[in-house]
Amino acid sequence: MKGNPSQLIKAHYGTFVAYPSGDRKKRDFVLFLGTPALVLIGCLALGATLPKGASTALLTTAGILSAFFFGVMLQVAQRAMEWADKPPIPGADTTWQAKFLQEIAANAGYASLVSIVSAGVFVGALIATANWLMVFLSSLGLALAVHLALLVAMVLTRIYALTTDRLIEAQVGGSSGSVTHLRDRKSGTG
Repeated sequence: MKGNPSQLIKAHYGTFVAYPSGDRKKRDFVLFLGTPALVLIGCLALGATLPKGASTALLTTAGILSAFFFGVMLQVAQRAMEWADKPPIPGADTTWQAKFLQEIAANAGYASLVSIVSAGVFVGALIATANWLMVFLSSLGLALAVHLALLVAMVLTRIYALTTDRLIEAQVGGSSGSVTHLRDRKSGTG
């Protein structure tokens, strides 16, 4: 089914692995799922409700972030199509770059999906009339906002790492397929 986001969600959580071992990074799961869960529980316990202005601002922010992350996915798709038209030289670096871009696409796509869901929750918080529903939707919206903020940090950090990797590669010549290795090589420690 084309509208089923489960593959995207699975791909996003599949990026929570340590390299090169491939072990699951439990810390990522705790951070990205545990922190929003604590916010949800805390807000529910406090009976938090968002003022209409805050819900509107968060709705707008979620919409803008959704568009931003969709744009990131489109840029990665454009790169993939360029590679399909003019394939790069196969090798470890190409494999590493392809995997890295695939992971950025998965993270950005998931973040766009969370943005869309968040926007729907904030609309619900805006129109809810029952107090229990306002508390639930406000709490859920705040938890999703925290989750989204963590996702923004993740995607920006990964894009920065890719950019830094390419710039270091351009400065030192050659390529290693590892941001850490290239930084070490540049600083003379590797």
